[in-house]
Amino acid sequence: MINKQIDNEDLYAYMFRKKGLSGRLANKLCKLNITFENLLKTEFDYMYLDNILRESNESVHEEKDLIKLNTIKESVLNEEDELKENAKLFYANLLRNNINWTHLNKADYPFRLKNIGDPPLMLFYKGRLPDEERPSVAIVGARECSPYGEKTAKMFARELSAAGIQIISGMARGVDGISQRGAISVGGNTFGVLGCGVDVIYPEDNRDLFEDILKDGGIISEFDPGTEPLRTYFPSRNRIISGLSDIVLVVEARKRSGTYITVTSALDQGREVFAVPGRITDALSDGCNNLIVAGAEIAVNSEAIIRDLRNKGFKYVNGSFEGSHKRDINNDCNLKNDLVLNESVIGENSLEDILLTVISENECSLDILYQKLGDNYSIEDLSISLVELEMDGKIMKKGSRYIANI
Repeated sequence: MINKQIDNEDLYAYMFRKKGLSGRLANKLCKLNITFENLLKTEFDYMYLDNILRESNESVHEEKDLIKLNTIKESVLNEEDELKENAKLFYANLLRNNINWTHLNKADYPFRLKNIGDPPLMLFYKGRLPDEERPSVAIVGARECSPYGEKTAKMFARELSAAGIQIISGMARGVDGISQRGAISVGGNTFGVLGCGVDVIYPEDNRDLFEDILKDGGIISEFDPGTEPLRTYFPSRNRIISGLSDIVLVVEARKRSGTYITVTSALDQGREVFAVPGRITDALSDGCNNLIVAGAEIAVNSEAIIRDLRNKGFKYVNGSFEGSHKRDINNDCNLKNDLVLNESVIGENSLEDILLTVISENECSLDILYQKLGDNYSIEDLSISLVELEMDGKIMKKGSRYIANI
């Protein structure tokens, strides 16, 4: 039995989620230190909430978001007593079934996931969540993979796990399950993200994998326990796979496949994508080869991925990433505060000029630049400006980092 206390924030998180509060909007509010309980108890009128959101440079001050928020709040207030009782029963059932939970306003909510555009308001899990201090790589690919895909997925999973990297995948047939079994075979940690409840084993023939993962990893889902797998749930699941990862590795995929949903999510989230090349005559290699043509990094060995993670600032000692040293984003890219936080500096210069100034002083990856400038610019804005600077010959890419070409 999980030894966990149910607090008011748990109850109100359930209540707002039940009435349709999205993770996107909830995350904006949580970043403003507005708790779920205070959101209900405080008399937020339209003007007040609009003002604090504008002052914080958040993008949820659109009228439709505020109207929706007020509608949800009114619905929760009208049914508060009933919803609170339902919440208590819901969490009691989780405890009875040894299912844990977290939500956007809890300290243990994964920081990688909290920084994507549409994080789940709540997560349910069996076992544990990924270690925040260690790097994570998602390995994804075809369900009906070839012997080449099977061998490659197993090789990468084993080598990356042996280097102390956590493996994230979807526990599906094919590349997903093969890579997770490969990680377990060398004593590595792996985490399965499901498109159903964490108490639903899918596919059934992965029951052994489900149990093995829980020995030193975790099974994770945004869907309520008991939720059966539906086709419509898997695109949503895929954004969590990429969101929990620092890098997404595509081993084998057709030109049109569900793997591309994970890749699209990864790119939207500013994650690096690696692809394993294959023969141009193999349909199962079309997806990977096309990704490489489109700009994905080529994965011909594990060293390239390990090198990229080292460039991201994870501590690597004696052939393995250490989990006892938390990655320090500020040390990864030691930007001057006045460059990032001074609104007049940002307002007076183009994004290209700001990026060039920053990169001239520090080598920076896209994800680090977004950590520093994301309050003012989107991933898309940053990506486009970086491409333009690269095409102009003002910067160049070295691994996952950009350096000034001056």
